[in-house]
Formats: sequence, C-alpha cells, structure tokens
Amino acid sequence: MRLLLILLLCLLSACATRSRAPQSDELHAIGSLATPMNRQVVPPPKACVVIAQTDQINASVWFAEDVDAKQGCSYRLTVTEGALQQLSAEPLQAILAHELAHYTLGHLAVYQERHQTKLAVKAFFSVVAQITWVGYIVGNVGSAATSLVSNLYTREDETAADREGARLLSEASGTWTGLFRPSGCSQMAEALVLLRQHTGEQLWADYLGDHPALPTRIAEVQSYCGGLTSQGNVERSSP
Repeated sequence: MRLLLILLLCLLSACATRSRAPQSDELHAIGSLATPMNRQVVPPPKACVVIAQTDQINASVWFAEDVDAKQGCSYRLTVTEGALQQLSAEPLQAILAHELAHYTLGHLAVYQERHQTKLAVKAFFSVVAQITWVGYIVGNVGSAATSLVSNLYTREDETAADREGARLLSEASGTWTGLFRPSGCSQMAEALVLLRQHTGEQLWADYLGDHPALPTRIAEVQSYCGGLTSQGNVERSSP
C-alpha cells in the first residue's frame, strides 16, 4: 500500500508543467499585444510573465507574490509555448484580454484568499501524515487530492472575464492608434471559436473542469457584443 501511494505521488508530481523565463522576443510580443488593453486600466498594470513549457494552448494569471511585487508587478501572467507558437496575434491578444480581465474584476484577491485556505488544509494533512503509517497514507492522499480539486477558478469568474475582456478589446479598438490595435468586441468570440477548433468540445485550454463549455462561452460573448453594437458602439473591421 505504501509503495502504491509513493507511485501515486510521483505520478502527480510528474503532471506539473515546467516553466521558464520568457525570451526577449516573447516578452516583447506579449507586451505589444497587451498594451492597448492595459492602457484602458488606470493605473496601467504590469505583469510578471512566465512561459509554460507545453504545446497546449493556455494562459493563466496569479496574484502577485512577494517576488513579483518586488519587481513592481501587479500580477503574474503565464502563457504557454503552444499559445505563442500556434496562435496569430488576434486570438492571442484576446486571451491576454481575458486574463487581464481577471485582474480588473478583482478576482486575484479572491484567488489569494482561496489559496491561503488551501495551504491551511494541506498543512493539516501534512501534520496528519506524521502520525503512524495510516496517517501517512491519509495525510499524503488528502494533500494530493486538495491540490487537484481545489481549483481557484469558477464558471462565473470565467464568464465574467470573457465579457470584461471583450469590453477591454472594444474600448481599445476605439482609442488605440498604435501597433496591434484590437479589432473589437467580437475578437473574443472569434478567439473562442478558434480555441474550440483546437480542443473540440473540451473546456478551454485544458483546465480541470470549472470553465463553462466553449459553445456556451461563445454564445455568451456574442450576445454581449451584440448588445454593445445595438447601443451604438461600432467596431472596425479586422485587418
């Protein structure tokens, strides 16, 4: 039983995605695409960028930890190699807008609270793991399970971030005059359609299952953008 547990923990550890610092061209590309949306936020946020070494198309944000705050970063942004290599500028920009939306909506502060709760639960299981061999099994399995099931994201968060990201793209489209000007609100829906082509009916970017299904997200954004257009907001055509 103990050997089986050790093998299970080894498999869980192997599932972790390795990451690296961004190369200068990657950092420049991400910064250029994000700048039009960042300028819609006062004060404009700064992200500490990390590159995840996986072919999957994904991005995520994390609250600024001490090491990030010392660099003047508002939050930590992780982008996968797959997203950088497989996506053109427009859908990648929409993904960055979605992640920025988590920051502007105040989700990261909530994530930080949930993370602290998760750490407390894991600490409890760590103590249990020190009590006899039964405690070792219960403690380690409980800690591993907590890591797997305590996803910080919720369906409501993701739907809100889709809409907020679409709004940021729409506003940047009307105000930004530099390079990589967003095409508008519908850019988010188009990016989700492209991601659906990459992932089929699976959830966006290989999350654990707290995201709404892609068809639902696409319909939500299309409806939201249709409402903006009916209110008189005119979007420019994609370049």
